[in-house]
Amino acid sequence: MSATDRYLHRATRGLWGQRKRDALMELRGAIEDKIYRHRLCGLSEIEAERAALRDLGSPAAIARELGVVHTGPQVMRVTLLLGVAGLLGMRAAAQLPTVQAVPVPVEVNCTFDDAKLARFSPADQTMVLERIAKAGGRAAYEAACRARVDDGSMNDLVSLPDVLAALRSAGVETRTLPGLDSWVQFRLPGDQWQSVDLTGATVPVPAAAGPFVFAAGLVNLLRGSFVGTLKLTGIVNPILHLGAARMQLGTAARPVRATNVVSLAVADEFEHQLARVSGSGEVPTVHSSADDGPHASRTRLAVPGPDGTLYALVGTEDRQFRLAVRAAQRGTVELPCDCGTVAFGQTGDLKMLLDWNRQGRTGLLVYAVNATDLHDVKLTPVPAAQVTREEP
Repeated sequence: MSATDRYLHRATRGLWGQRKRDALMELRGAIEDKIYRHRLCGLSEIEAERAALRDLGSPAAIARELGVVHTGPQVMRVTLLLGVAGLLGMRAAAQLPTVQAVPVPVEVNCTFDDAKLARFSPADQTMVLERIAKAGGRAAYEAACRARVDDGSMNDLVSLPDVLAALRSAGVETRTLPGLDSWVQFRLPGDQWQSVDLTGATVPVPAAAGPFVFAAGLVNLLRGSFVGTLKLTGIVNPILHLGAARMQLGTAARPVRATNVVSLAVADEFEHQLARVSGSGEVPTVHSSADDGPHASRTRLAVPGPDGTLYALVGTEDRQFRLAVRAAQRGTVELPCDCGTVAFGQTGDLKMLLDWNRQGRTGLLVYAVNATDLHDVKLTPVPAAQVTREEP
């Protein structure tokens, strides 16, 4: 039995005959419509189904409401808009507050002439030249670069006014200091005032009502300043839980990826682990790579977890660490590079990866990420034998 079938079974308990058949048909149609919309946002079939069922809420609550709609007196049934369509409409009206998102306003240079390539490291030169060859030449690669500058996939900034409005809608008091919109204070019902300084994470966005703040910076600062429940659920347009408040980050037109939202928190946890195993030695720099995929030309790794599982891919190259957070789709995750024929070792041991880094070797370690509780992000090494490389 699929997740949808289980949901429908629980949501229509207490109904019989034609009433049950009508409710099943309307509910299934609503679920299929939501799945379709989530697929348009880039979710896999399994992720989209989970998101659709999450949108509809508790099947037990629907069952109670359907019992009233389909078995109550005629006057009550008319008041409730004659069935499931009205019920779903009322539930839709009570959906979560949405936080608008936009891309970081940057000017990208998509010219890859010989002078520019000469400034790259030898490894990066090889990687870019392989990409150019796969694209069919330099002109085609540069055109593809320009097309991706703002393709709607990288929306790392979220509206601070929308965040504050979502908090207020949940009964959380909020205020900012005069002249300091990025210094936010808030108080949960029955609690004391808490504050967070978002100055370093705030970015002005031309022609947009602001200010806007880096979603990853917002979450990472809240980890250190907010006392209470702090969770993130979902992969595309995830739900941020802040105490009793919940808000959806991103929209269908400007989606936000959980992989990018948790990237700083994951990097912080990795750096703590790296410091522990390095002893008195110098801790190498860790560079993060944003999730801007998918890319058909990129190498993928087969991973053991179900779709939607987050993984941190930690590579060492040129005595530097590079970290990327990716979500499993169809049993694989995408490497943050067109690795082509580049050879790299794989390990499930951070001490070994650190040794490779100090030796100048290229290697990779994969962590399973549990970021449900953002106060306590957990990284679990995946044995190298459970991760296999798949070329495009």
